[in-house]
Amino acid sequence: MLIGKNRLIRRRVIIGLLLAASLTLLTLSFREGSAGVTGSIRRSTLSITAPLSDVVHRITQPVADAWGWTTGLVDARQENEQLKKELERQGAAGVQIQALQQQLQKDEQLLNFVNSRGAAAYDYIGASVIAQAPNDYNRTITINVGSADGIAVNDPVVAPYGDGAGLMGRVESVTANAATVMLILDQNSAVYASIQGGTAKGLLVPSSGDPSQLNMLFVGVDESVDVGQAVLTANYRSNRLEPLLPRDIPVGKVTSVSQSDANSDKTIQVTPFVDFQDLTDVLVLKQKGAS
Repeated sequence: MLIGKNRLIRRRVIIGLLLAASLTLLTLSFREGSAGVTGSIRRSTLSITAPLSDVVHRITQPVADAWGWTTGLVDARQENEQLKKELERQGAAGVQIQALQQQLQKDEQLLNFVNSRGAAAYDYIGASVIAQAPNDYNRTITINVGSADGIAVNDPVVAPYGDGAGLMGRVESVTANAATVMLILDQNSAVYASIQGGTAKGLLVPSSGDPSQLNMLFVGVDESVDVGQAVLTANYRSNRLEPLLPRDIPVGKVTSVSQSDANSDKTIQVTPFVDFQDLTDVLVLKQKGAS
């Protein structure tokens, strides 16, 4: 028991001495500042610990930098993904807006045609293209209206172009809810036409060399035809063919005129107004009063 008490007394004495020394050092530190004994002690301690701190800093700094770079990279990737998604959403919205603008433009073109003086004698039925022939020689489309809507064989069909509409074909066959339209580029198509501003008339047929062009046949050498003139449908009777189309529907424009010495007719090439690669909405024309 005596030994235990002596140890306890020694511990208390040591703790008391340490506390007294600490208070003495603190008092001297405040009084002396960086000078004096305590300042010397701090400087000595700093000279010992500074190299160690520098080593620790050099070891840990790359780890800290790597951690910061990795965290920043992850954040940058997340922000990049968010930006990509936002751009995709904006891009999709832009495509939809552009499609709506194109649709509105086509509707305005068809409306302008309907309100024009040349179309005043005709009613019309709006239709959408639901199928298109796959080759350049049998050129037909299918529209989503038929006999139940009042569609009949040989009804003319127009599509948007410029500030109005142009002839694209005529109804070839009809079911209750759909109709097949033969395009003017089909090899079986033939359209009577006239040159706007002149007296020349002829038969428009697809070009054998270029399925996107038309040739105007049976135009006499004495007829005056110039490049750039518009070509319109001509409604007149023939001994061989009955008229199928109303007059003055725009068809195309003259792109070349030639004549050979051996031929008594001019060779006239016509480029259609309608873009046959972009057929979506059309009008089927009906003569007013026709059943």
